[in-house]
Amino acid sequence: MDLLKFLRRNKVADFEALLKKAVTDPAYRAEFYRRLLTEEIRVITKQNRGNGGLVKLQEDTTVQIFTFENGSIPVFTSTERIFDKGVIKHQVFFLACAGEDLFNFTKGTTLILNPYSDYGKELLPEEITKILNGSILESNKKELKIKKSTNVLIGQPAKYPTEIVKSLSNFFSNRKDVLKAYVAWIHDPSSDDPPHYIFAIDTSGDWRNISDEAGFIANQILDKNEFVDFIQITNRGGINDYFLNDAQPFYIKQ
Repeated sequence: MDLLKFLRRNKVADFEALLKKAVTDPAYRAEFYRRLLTEEIRVITKQNRGNGGLVKLQEDTTVQIFTFENGSIPVFTSTERIFDKGVIKHQVFFLACAGEDLFNFTKGTTLILNPYSDYGKELLPEEITKILNGSILESNKKELKIKKSTNVLIGQPAKYPTEIVKSLSNFFSNRKDVLKAYVAWIHDPSSDDPPHYIFAIDTSGDWRNISDEAGFIANQILDKNEFVDFIQITNRGGINDYFLNDAQPFYIKQ
């Protein structure tokens, strides 16, 4: 095997490992969505002549894509995934292209990623649109702004958010710029918002990027009507003092 094929195969294996993690842990889904745009994705084509294999497109060529009876399109992370579990027993023709290109020319259609494998994913049209325009991480985003004169009730939650904490810890462990993270339960009596979780993050990195992705992870786990807040530890008093003086971090950079 030459070096180029070896590197390409390792890249595919790495992406498929990321898919497996993303299915079970929201911490890896943002990275999966980003990679999905640039990774090479395969789609089966309706071509009757020949013995199967990769279809090379010529300019102004029309290609018919194989679809399931419900209209959704099966797509695959590699040639091997097409033949998983022996569902497809004969050679087929397929087209390989970057995920972004595939999404653009199949807009409005549901895609089923690796439908014959143990780990796959349904990609709905609305979800694909958000992946393409970059808004996938902005779902249900809420900003917390607390005035200096505001009195809030804050303490440790009676019901600890174990699943969120685990996923956020996995996310933070892959970032060099997150030093510590804390969780609490907060209520502002002057607000219409119900009591909810608040996460405080000690970081030197891009706060908007970190809070967007952390919020996305939490929203994957929370119930529909729940929400959380994120603040950056700034050592400026107020709520910061609670976390720095009275709470133990659930994550510390190793």
